Amino acid sequence: MGAIWGQNRRNDPQEALAFLEALLIGCEAGAGETVLVGGGPASGKTQLQNQVVASARELGILTLTATGAADEQDVAGGVIDQLLASPALPGVLTERYPGDGTDDGIAGLCSAVHRLARERAVLVAVDDLHHVDETSARLLLRLQRRTRSAGLLLVFNHADSWYGGGGQPFAAQPHRHVQLTPLSVRAIAELVAAEDQDVVPEQIHELSGGNPLLVNALLDAHRGSADTGSAYSEAVQRLLHHYDSPLREVATAIAVLDTDVTTDAVALVAGVDPLDAETSAGRLADTGLIAGVRFRQPPAAAAVVGGLRGPEKVRLHARAAEVKHARGLPPADVARHLVAAGEANAEWALPVLVAAAEEVMLADDIDFATRCLKLAASVAAARWEQQMISQLLAKITWRVNPAAAAPHRQSLRDAGDSLDQADRIALARQALWLGERDTFEGAFGALRDDIEPLDPRTAAEFGLAGHWHYGVSAASAEPDDPWLRTANALAAVWHTGGTEATSACAERILQNCRLSDTSLEALATAILALAHDNKADRAEGWWTSLSEEAEYRGAVTWKAMLDAVGASLLLRRGDAAGAAERAKAALALLDAPNWGVAICHPLATLLSAHTATGAFKEAAAVLRHPLPDAAMTTLGGVRYLRARGHFHLATNRGLAAVSDFQQCQRILREWNLELPTIVPWRTDLAEGNLRLGNPTLAVELARQQLACAAPTDAYSRGAALRVLALAGDAAARPGLLGRAAEAFRGSGDRLELAKTMRTLNQLGQRAERATGLVKPVHVPRQAARSPLARPPAAARPALARPEPASASSALSEAELRVAELAAEGHTNRQIAQTLYITVSTVEQHLTRVYRKLGVAGRASLASELTPVENPRSHF
Repeated sequence: MGAIWGQNRRNDPQEALAFLEALLIGCEAGAGETVLVGGGPASGKTQLQNQVVASARELGILTLTATGAADEQDVAGGVIDQLLASPALPGVLTERYPGDGTDDGIAGLCSAVHRLARERAVLVAVDDLHHVDETSARLLLRLQRRTRSAGLLLVFNHADSWYGGGGQPFAAQPHRHVQLTPLSVRAIAELVAAEDQDVVPEQIHELSGGNPLLVNALLDAHRGSADTGSAYSEAVQRLLHHYDSPLREVATAIAVLDTDVTTDAVALVAGVDPLDAETSAGRLADTGLIAGVRFRQPPAAAAVVGGLRGPEKVRLHARAAEVKHARGLPPADVARHLVAAGEANAEWALPVLVAAAEEVMLADDIDFATRCLKLAASVAAARWEQQMISQLLAKITWRVNPAAAAPHRQSLRDAGDSLDQADRIALARQALWLGERDTFEGAFGALRDDIEPLDPRTAAEFGLAGHWHYGVSAASAEPDDPWLRTANALAAVWHTGGTEATSACAERILQNCRLSDTSLEALATAILALAHDNKADRAEGWWTSLSEEAEYRGAVTWKAMLDAVGASLLLRRGDAAGAAERAKAALALLDAPNWGVAICHPLATLLSAHTATGAFKEAAAVLRHPLPDAAMTTLGGVRYLRARGHFHLATNRGLAAVSDFQQCQRILREWNLELPTIVPWRTDLAEGNLRLGNPTLAVELARQQLACAAPTDAYSRGAALRVLALAGDAAARPGLLGRAAEAFRGSGDRLELAKTMRTLNQLGQRAERATGLVKPVHVPRQAARSPLARPPAAARPALARPEPASASSALSEAELRVAELAAEGHTNRQIAQTLYITVSTVEQHLTRVYRKLGVAGRASLASELTPVENPRSHF
């Protein structure tokens, strides 16, 4: 190969290695060459030279190696000493060099190396040529001029800036120039294939920009199953230390800014001349690390910034904040640097921090918003500034840490009439959570009376929140407003049980209310309303969606509350073990002070779940959990009392159970509330009295519950019927239990359905043992199915009667029961008392029966209906 002055090649390290290995073959054949290898910091020059040296030794080529060092440039002949230190070097060669650095000495050594290269191939490899001492550089220049006439290959690595400056004497001599470029995807693929690593070359290239140091770090991490992220960060920081000034300062400034800005902005942050910043940015772009004036990969920028410490970190971020503020960038972009610096001394800093907090809260970045406001508070001097910041902190902190909002909440109370609408909403929201009813009603009343009207959606949400915590709505009745009308109709679920009307309203609320601080209880009510209407799948579908959203948005308080709702859904499903786990998960998200009075909900569910599974030791542990003082002033506290009462019942503490149920009664009567769907205290007291041996009082209480229950309240009716079955006539017990099972199935409460079915089965087993025969039981077919099986759509229950008449198939179950008793000769009043319905209802059923069967009256019923065994004969 003929020598060429300055022929330039741009190769990645893999391509350059192939090129140099070809020159080694030529060297063996007696063809000499000089190759100057350039490239940015950590571009792979040293690794390339090491590979060339290894290849030369494999070929039997004599190799002389040395490395220049900045701190040894004043040591005359330092690099020559390294070259002559090779153990393979003939002694006669070293004898030719006296080591005095004179021209004669240099000339003699050069001639000796040249003669040796005519006898055998020689490779002279010098790394960091730009740091070689002056004496050694004279020898290398002499050798460069003589490479064409011997098998002498010179490979010199140099810094990019040296080639066109201090390296001019070498560049002026015959040579080839290789400029190293980043590794291509193909080159990385070859490295991966050689080691049979299961990695994607494109991903490695995307992260590294092809920089050999980063590529090798990522491959090493994968090879050793190490943390790729940590290995990458460490490699980026090592790469930065390879850079000299001003390249290092410019790279750091670009990483700190992490925004598309001009090189002038980079120069201001880096503290360098704009021209140097532009040149350095170009060199960094050549390495593949940056594109334009920004790191190609955010993790690389983060790694550089993560390596900053102390005053340097403060100085750079403070400069970056000033530069971005001067250029009018969004407040959040500026504030990130102020927060990172930990100081905000400029006059413009405080309003920027406040604006940034409000801006990022729109994206649910609660943590950064809090940090902005805390830094702003540290520099706020005026009282009005401190109060404003405290009010903002109260609003945003509640979502993740309600207890931490307490010091700031006082500023909301102290502000009085000066609060704006958003502040009053925040005060009302937090008062609800803590059980501060007077504060809530005062704040909400001010919202209603304010000149600026409260939007109907927020009013509806607060109305449902009032129902959730206190059983009443704080919102005024506005029959013409669809929001409030929907909310009031939905809240009726606690009085009437689940109906098509409450489910329709629940769907509207779920579809139209975005998950927020004010909508939490409204959405929870809607989910449970669907469950109470036997629409468990819809309820759980909505719960899953909202729970995932709360987690994604980082709202711990929302997530905890929704998990508590999810636990109650599982309990109604009959999955007591799953309910316990979900309730515990909810409780783990917030500690007791952060839960406020809302802690009663997961605790009540957890207590009920443990009681249902017989885990009484675990249930007793739940009772030791402290409750807020205000807990028993809320419906959550009443639910907890009820759950505790049933635990006492299950553990044979009848007196304690009755005390709890009586306390539920007193609280609800004091509030003038009747909420049988969630607190049917009459049937609870009836169960307690039945356990204490007072069946007469139990029957009376159960009848009262039936009388006050809405026709659509299947749960209350089921509970009352079950008590009547257990406390009343044994002959009527199977039929009443069957009706109770029907009611629980209709309400979607599979846990209560399972309890009822167990009682029915026990009755059947007792009868079998007593008579030796399996007696037919007057039980609805649907009630006899597994309590955890999902009912078929639009299924209507039918009586399991022996050989039913075809005419009776036209009758509903209720109509058939009335018709059978009438056929047996019972009066309308007797039928009403037996079935626990009104005389008017009996008359309406009979009218429909006569019409469907085409008979004139009850005298004709006996011939139309197949005789049914008297239920009283079953037991």
